Amino acid sequence: MKAWLLCALLPLAADAQLVIHAVTGNTETVVGSTYPPSGQMWQVALNTTSSVQFRIYNTSTTPVAVTVVLSGVGFTFTSPLLPYTLPPNSTVTQALNVTVSFTPTMVASFNANLQINGLSVILLGSGVTAPTLTSASGCSSTVPFNFGTVPTGGSTTCTFSLQNLNPQPVTVASVVVNGLGFTGPYGITAPLTLQPQEAVSFAVNFTPPGALSYSGTIAVGTQSYAVSGTGQTALLPAPALQFNAASYASGQQGVLTMTIPGGSPIAATGFVNLAFAPSTAVVKDDSEIAFLANGARSIPFSVGPGATTALLSGQNSAAFQTGTTEGAMTFTITTATSLTGTSPVKVFTIGGTPVIVDSTSASKERAGFLDIVITGADNTYSAGMMSFSFFDASGNAIASPISSDFTSTFKSYYGGASAGSAFEVTVSFPVVGSVANIGSVKVALTNAAGVANTGSLTFQ
Repeated sequence: MKAWLLCALLPLAADAQLVIHAVTGNTETVVGSTYPPSGQMWQVALNTTSSVQFRIYNTSTTPVAVTVVLSGVGFTFTSPLLPYTLPPNSTVTQALNVTVSFTPTMVASFNANLQINGLSVILLGSGVTAPTLTSASGCSSTVPFNFGTVPTGGSTTCTFSLQNLNPQPVTVASVVVNGLGFTGPYGITAPLTLQPQEAVSFAVNFTPPGALSYSGTIAVGTQSYAVSGTGQTALLPAPALQFNAASYASGQQGVLTMTIPGGSPIAATGFVNLAFAPSTAVVKDDSEIAFLANGARSIPFSVGPGATTALLSGQNSAAFQTGTTEGAMTFTITTATSLTGTSPVKVFTIGGTPVIVDSTSASKERAGFLDIVITGADNTYSAGMMSFSFFDASGNAIASPISSDFTSTFKSYYGGASAGSAFEVTVSFPVVGSVANIGSVKVALTNAAGVANTGSLTFQ
């Protein structure tokens, strides 16, 4: 009788030396008579598979041959060849690893019996409709969720909604974002339980490190949703050329600044260019129309990451002069960096004006002559007729005005000029007799734009 009892107790003693752990990452948890523990359910979305690794240890001082039997619809397992002999006091590397998978095919509760030698673990599973993942904003509404094209170094965000459409609560074990360039989730922490019809939102960022196509996944429990996006060489927002005046005339100085709407996401360099087309066929250019920083028609610009204003020749602004020629000034930029919009173009029309008189003098010091000197500019290159009115010392007119046409003289002077329309003209009148009573002169200069008057010039 004692011998029979001993034989009957031996298997029980051997089974008592086996310990079953559930393995999650680097964490092991002792498994009792049910898995998951009582009151919980192994929820898996329909037609998807969820797996759990069980690790069996032998804590006795003698080897144990282990067999595994699993019975239950929807459950399968994989393991090394059985029976598997566990050495005494087995370690992690010596333990038996059994992977149990659950694949529900209908919305229902499932159970199975995992028999390991004499130990029995009841597996409790539930097939549920997976929570529904939809995009709320920031990417396409269909899978794969496409984040579109984003400049390298830039970022875009897509907001998602995860909703439980089941009539019972659903536990979401994990939400994981995978794939180079994709990060998140933000605004959600798993595991979490969604009540019937409850929805939660979270965000995923796409920050492409290069100008390539990228793909990844959002894993919600056992469900996987594809995401995609494209990195594009970073673009410079089309700069805005801004000036200190709405219009300009000849003989002025203007000031240019260049701003970057919204700030530049990258560093960029290039040139601001100034071109000029004269309205007259008399000349082909006016070299006085240029930037003051270098006396040229082009100045370099540079933009740093985040900058909203470009540096022009290292300064926040650049001055330019409008010259002395009627025509059109055109400002453009050139850069090797691609722009998000149209490259800016600004045209200023320099209109024709009457002769610009800068300085004058009248002299009767030279014996027998009255010499009149006028310095000025004619941006129309059409000056010709000049009228001279002489007055005595009391301001009374002396005879009628004297007119003379200098058209050919000016045309010869300007022919082929490229340095602007500035001129200095000396007109001499021979006088017979005394000049003592000649006190002053007024000069009227006529060009295509009108008449300019010098005012009264006193003879010295």
